[in-house]
Amino acid sequence: MPLQRIRASALQPPPDHARSGLDAEAVRLPEGRTLLDRRAEADSVLIVVEGRMRIGVLDDDALLDPGEGVLLGAGAAYSIRSEADSVAFVFSAAPPPGPI
Repeated sequence: MPLQRIRASALQPPPDHARSGLDAEAVRLPEGRTLLDRRAEADSVLIVVEGRMRIGVLDDDALLDPGEGVLLGAGAAYSIRSEADSVAFVFSAAPPPGPI
């Protein structure tokens, strides 16, 4: 499935009835470093905030600058290569909390 590119400024908050938890991860990579065999456990968004990263899935890749990102569907296998010293955030939907 091709990557869907997004701009960080295009993100809209979900309606109240669709809210769930959110997991976040920061990925910091020095220039030339590659992370292979990553998997999105849930629907996720990866947004580059500094540097330049190439995000690859089985049949597509995207070179992203700060403020750009991609949507990663649940279960998507992907890799990241840093074209410069870079930082990205990965936000993933977490299931809503159960009753207390």
